[in-house]
Amino acid sequence: MAGLDKSARVAASQKIQEAVLGHASWGAVQTIALYLSLPDEPETRGILQAAMAAGKRVVMPKIDLTEGLTWWMLKGSNLPQTSSLWEPSPEKSVRVPVEEIGGFLVPGRAFDPKGARLGRGGGHYDRALARRIRQSWVVGLFYSAQELAEIPQEPHDIPLPGVVTESGWRKFV
Repeated sequence: MAGLDKSARVAASQKIQEAVLGHASWGAVQTIALYLSLPDEPETRGILQAAMAAGKRVVMPKIDLTEGLTWWMLKGSNLPQTSSLWEPSPEKSVRVPVEEIGGFLVPGRAFDPKGARLGRGGGHYDRALARRIRQSWVVGLFYSAQELAEIPQEPHDIPLPGVVTESGWRKFV
């Protein structure tokens, strides 16, 4: 990750956004789970803006210490300008049950060709994805440089069915 300069990240993020927005799964989904990217992650604000412009219901994750990830729809269209981990405020958001989410865009530190995902170590996404409805789709958003040959897995880890990198949308078997 340290080897990617800012211009390479911007170009890769643009290609990732185009791949997400151009995919049939995106067009069909009404409620999408998204996150605000950190500076070292593929940029998600353009995807968020496109979803809102298309009338999709966008939900963002918030960590609850007893429930794990909960999902919140922002009221209005003001996007926070931050470069640190951001969570929606319940006072300015509406809670949405995980069962109502049709698609999940998931962050991570690395992935492998079998769909194993290395997150930030809390297991929050693994627990949330285990509760999703069967019909929902899930993809991780990554730079190609984040692919490793193999990532060790724990029994509770949920593999990704696919990823989107600057090379496009890729499904795993």
